[in-house]
Amino acid sequence: MNDGELSAKLTGLHTALLCDVMDGLGYRDSAFGMSIRPMEPSQRLVGTAFTMRCEAVERPPEKPYQHLLAAYADLGKGDVIVLHCGDQVSAMWGELLSTAAIAKGAVGAVMDGATRDIEQILKIGFPVFSTGFSPLNSAGRQEVVEHGAALRCGNASVRPGDWVVGDIMGVVVIPLELVEQVVMLSLAKDTLESTVRDELLRGEEIGVVFGRHGIL
Repeated sequence: MNDGELSAKLTGLHTALLCDVMDGLGYRDSAFGMSIRPMEPSQRLVGTAFTMRCEAVERPPEKPYQHLLAAYADLGKGDVIVLHCGDQVSAMWGELLSTAAIAKGAVGAVMDGATRDIEQILKIGFPVFSTGFSPLNSAGRQEVVEHGAALRCGNASVRPGDWVVGDIMGVVVIPLELVEQVVMLSLAKDTLESTVRDELLRGEEIGVVFGRHGIL
């Protein structure tokens, strides 16, 4: 499957289903964690990880935003920005970074820290998943120090090019080398869950249904 086909199929699969399949494959830490939530429940994102790592600073550096600007030069179509933040006080993300990301073809951002400019970001329709909101600017508080390297965001380990899926339940990372297998297994499980749902709606005993299919 090409990236367009993978994106289309992943868009139709919710994160709980993907996590179940990843669990079955032995990847039990695929979720970023309960603290990383969408700005509003309807937001979804599907794309490939573009990583950036921040560190806390005590004052603005001599050349502020140097690594952030360098990262944007490499940002491309279909990317989901995955940002490890340097603190839980200031907002590393906002409206202008979202606008610039849209212009580069990025499809969303995920971070284990705060964002701001909430109304403006919602207005332009860019999905952002974060631990919360803060009006504080990141300037002199945290700085991007590298991009394009493996990192940890929340509870998940993420490499550039891994697939990232987010919805109301949270965010999941799927290793690039597993994504086709995960998609096919998830589609099959989705079909089976529909069968289980229909049988339960017909009034069959839940224990009998579970014994027949092995899922709940």
